[in-house]
Amino acid sequence: MYLFLSILMLSCAQFGSQVFLPALPQIAEQFALSNTDAQQIIMLYAIGFGLSQLLYGPWSDVAGRRKVFLFGQLLFIGGSLCCAMATSPTMLAIGRILQGLGAGAPLIVSRTILGDLLIGDKLKQAFASMAIAASVITVFSPLLGGWLATNAGWQHLFGFVSLYLALTWVIGFKLLPAGSGARGSVSVLKILKEYSSLIFDARFLCPASFKWLPNLLFMCTVTFFPFEFQQKFSLSAEQYGFYISITMGGLVLGTVLVKMLQKHWGYHSILALFWPLLLLSSLCFYLLPFTLFNALLSYSLFLICGGAFYTCCLQLIIEPFRQQAGTVNALSGAIDMFGCALLAMLINKYWIVDSQSLGMLFLLVTGSLAVSWWLMYRQIKRGPKQPRNPVFNPKQCARVESDI
Repeated sequence: MYLFLSILMLSCAQFGSQVFLPALPQIAEQFALSNTDAQQIIMLYAIGFGLSQLLYGPWSDVAGRRKVFLFGQLLFIGGSLCCAMATSPTMLAIGRILQGLGAGAPLIVSRTILGDLLIGDKLKQAFASMAIAASVITVFSPLLGGWLATNAGWQHLFGFVSLYLALTWVIGFKLLPAGSGARGSVSVLKILKEYSSLIFDARFLCPASFKWLPNLLFMCTVTFFPFEFQQKFSLSAEQYGFYISITMGGLVLGTVLVKMLQKHWGYHSILALFWPLLLLSSLCFYLLPFTLFNALLSYSLFLICGGAFYTCCLQLIIEPFRQQAGTVNALSGAIDMFGCALLAMLINKYWIVDSQSLGMLFLLVTGSLAVSWWLMYRQIKRGPKQPRNPVFNPKQCARVESDI
């Protein structure tokens, strides 16, 4: 049951960010926006999404997962309705910010309720299953978005999201246990100290970079591709959604492969195994002519790595800090969305002008991840660092494994 809830809540944030990407040129045309202005409206969601997680993470550790989810989801629904009724770019931008501020709640709760209730191999399998489900949702989001944009208009995309979010709110209200994850009052000063401690902890930074940097590439690519594909290759929103959905199959493949490999390999070894594929994707973007086939091939290779890296990071980030699950996921998510969104806005505006410049960005990220992996390898060779918090008690989590 709790795995189902986690997947359902995770899907809310994904639909909010991805389902309307194929309609981006349609939105830009209706409001007479430049490509850059339309991309910035996209990024407003990510900025609100990232900042909200800094609040929802610690709050969920204090007040429990249920209260945080119900509040944030209502804000998410309100923002979606505002977008659906938008008659100006300003109203659309406000709706996107409200969506992002609400979307942090279901994302944080989706990741933390499993850590509250499961340990060991059960937790590994649950995270792997959630990653596979997330990648499957990502495959179908642009396909659905492209179909709705072509046949009904972009406003109906946000109407669909509003209905989906409302249904999820009702399910969460019925099934989420009251007080789940609550640990009592925590001062703001203590929360800030936890954040500052994490941001300088290599056990957090190195694995998190395998989540942040691929997400930066993803944000830059998904805001660059719709205009390039639909203008250069004369594709409709529906056709673009179809082609991108095919490439998103790489996410599913990456997550499935990790679930198979984790039975025999450690996550650090799996990261090293997939890294050459990211290098190959970078070289394809940089060296090959920008044709439809080459772009889809390069992007598919990247997404295989993205699916693999995401699955590994879910476990690697949280394992050393289990009693701070909400805070850790909040900081990771805030940097992942807010930091990457701001950086992606600057990169798309001042750097990416063609596939070759995109390839240069991919090569830079590929090199940075190699350094992160080497630093993690050094940590392993030196032996594990003693955690600052009390040892996690497995008895606290032995309650509902049969629900998964």
